[in-house]
Amino acid sequence: MRVIEAALPRPLVLRAREAIARIGGEGLRQSYFTTFWLPRGAAPAHPVEEAVLALWRLAGARRCAGAEWWIGRAYTTDIPIEFHFDQDVKGRRLRHPRLSSVFFFNSVRGGQLAVTDQAPARRIATRLETVAPRRNRYAVFAGNLLHGVLDARGRTPAKRLQGPRGRLRVTLVVNYWDRRPTGVPTWTESGAYRALRERRRPRSG
Repeated sequence: MRVIEAALPRPLVLRAREAIARIGGEGLRQSYFTTFWLPRGAAPAHPVEEAVLALWRLAGARRCAGAEWWIGRAYTTDIPIEFHFDQDVKGRRLRHPRLSSVFFFNSVRGGQLAVTDQAPARRIATRLETVAPRRNRYAVFAGNLLHGVLDARGRTPAKRLQGPRGRLRVTLVVNYWDRRPTGVPTWTESGAYRALRERRRPRSG
């Protein structure tokens, strides 16, 4: 796993985070399952896609056909996803992205990204690396590896933890594919998260 600190220019991080704040609680529980496609060469529709393009260059995935991205939002006391392989969920054949990656917008208690060396052909993981959430930190890893998010106690999530929820963990997840995953729309096609687009200020005078 490769970790890049201070990955994006601060103004871009702020604009992307402000865009995410505008969507409020829209689709919060489904945020890890609400994904979008950005083909290579496409113009960004909003600050979050600007961030995707900037991360794309850092990831070293220039020859990929496009990037599948989503905004991961969860409280670490109630992680909505289990350890998993990223794959073409709706496709007929098993396909994985070339690279998977996670960009962190903030620090939270727990919530580490945990990546194992277990690939589909290997039944048991022999190694596990973790990356703690830190503002403007970017982690990149092979797209066929088993991975997940640890809970507020730094453990594999099993059930909702008791106590206060704490801060919302906010990430931008980007997977780079050689071919578009089945059924994943572009942001424009999807109709979701319309508030991501910056509103144009009226001209004075």
